[in-house]
Amino acid sequence: MSTPNPVLVAAAPVLVAALTDVKQAVTTILTGDPAQIGLRVGPAVAILDGQLALLFPELATAAEAVGAQEATSRLTGLISKLQALVPAK
Repeated sequence: MSTPNPVLVAAAPVLVAALTDVKQAVTTILTGDPAQIGLRVGPAVAILDGQLALLFPELATAAEAVGAQEATSRLTGLISKLQALVPAK
Protein backbone atom coordinates (compact mmCIF):
# COMPACT_ATOMS: atom_id res chain seq x y z
CA MET A 1 0.00 0.00 0.00
CA SER A 2 1.34 3.44 -0.89
CA THR A 3 1.85 6.20 1.63
CA PRO A 4 -1.12 8.60 1.61
CA ASN A 5 -0.56 12.24 0.81
CA PRO A 6 0.07 14.03 4.14
CA VAL A 7 -2.04 17.02 3.10
CA LEU A 8 -4.95 14.72 2.31
CA VAL A 9 -4.54 12.97 5.67
CA ALA A 10 -4.54 16.32 7.50
CA ALA A 11 -7.53 17.58 5.52
CA ALA A 12 -9.56 14.36 5.75
CA PRO A 13 -11.74 15.41 8.74
CA VAL A 14 -12.64 18.68 7.03
CA LEU A 15 -13.35 16.93 3.74
CA VAL A 16 -15.60 14.41 5.51
CA ALA A 17 -17.51 17.30 7.11
CA ALA A 18 -17.82 19.05 3.72
CA LEU A 19 -19.13 15.92 2.02
CA THR A 20 -21.58 15.38 4.87
CA ASP A 21 -22.84 18.94 4.32
CA VAL A 22 -23.23 18.28 0.58
CA LYS A 23 -25.15 15.08 1.34
CA GLN A 24 -27.47 17.00 3.66
CA ALA A 25 -28.10 19.66 1.00
CA VAL A 26 -28.96 17.00 -1.59
CA THR A 27 -31.27 15.27 0.90
CA THR A 28 -32.97 18.57 1.68
CA ILE A 29 -33.50 19.33 -2.00
CA LEU A 30 -34.80 15.89 -2.95
CA THR A 31 -36.96 15.08 0.09
CA GLY A 32 -40.61 16.04 -0.02
CA ASP A 33 -42.99 17.14 -2.73
CA PRO A 34 -41.26 16.82 -6.12
CA ALA A 35 -43.16 19.85 -7.38
CA GLN A 36 -41.32 22.01 -4.82
CA ILE A 37 -37.75 20.90 -5.58
CA GLY A 38 -37.09 24.18 -7.35
CA LEU A 39 -38.16 26.07 -4.25
CA ARG A 40 -35.80 24.08 -2.00
CA VAL A 41 -32.67 24.41 -4.16
CA GLY A 42 -31.91 28.08 -3.39
CA PRO A 43 -32.11 27.86 0.41
CA ALA A 44 -30.29 24.50 0.53
CA VAL A 45 -27.43 25.80 -1.61
CA ALA A 46 -27.22 29.02 0.44
CA ILE A 47 -26.92 26.99 3.65
CA LEU A 48 -24.34 24.70 2.05
CA ASP A 49 -22.33 27.73 0.91
CA GLY A 50 -22.24 29.06 4.47
CA GLN A 51 -21.26 25.70 5.92
CA LEU A 52 -18.42 25.25 3.43
CA ALA A 53 -17.20 28.80 4.05
CA LEU A 54 -16.95 27.99 7.76
CA LEU A 55 -14.83 24.92 7.00
CA PHE A 56 -12.30 26.77 4.83
CA PRO A 57 -10.14 28.19 7.68
CA GLU A 58 -9.80 24.74 9.24
CA LEU A 59 -8.84 23.25 5.88
CA ALA A 60 -6.28 25.98 5.24
CA THR A 61 -4.76 25.52 8.71
CA ALA A 62 -4.41 21.76 8.25
CA ALA A 63 -2.83 22.11 4.82
CA GLU A 64 -0.50 24.91 5.92
CA ALA A 65 0.88 22.95 8.85
CA VAL A 66 1.65 19.93 6.71
CA GLY A 67 3.00 22.09 3.90
CA ALA A 68 5.38 23.92 6.24
CA GLN A 69 6.63 20.66 7.72
CA GLU A 70 7.12 19.13 4.27
CA ALA A 71 8.95 22.20 2.97
CA THR A 72 11.34 22.44 5.91
CA SER A 73 12.00 18.70 5.80
CA ARG A 74 12.88 18.82 2.12
CA LEU A 75 15.05 21.90 2.60
CA THR A 76 16.89 20.19 5.44
CA GLY A 77 17.54 17.19 3.21
CA LEU A 78 18.80 19.43 0.41
CA ILE A 79 21.12 21.29 2.79
CA SER A 80 22.53 17.98 4.02
CA LYS A 81 23.20 16.80 0.46
CA LEU A 82 24.89 20.06 -0.44
CA GLN A 83 27.00 20.04 2.73
CA ALA A 84 28.20 16.56 1.79
CA LEU A 85 29.55 18.01 -1.47
CA VAL A 86 31.63 20.70 0.26
CA PRO A 87 35.21 19.53 0.87
CA ALA A 88 36.33 19.53 4.50
CA LYS A 89 38.80 22.28 5.46
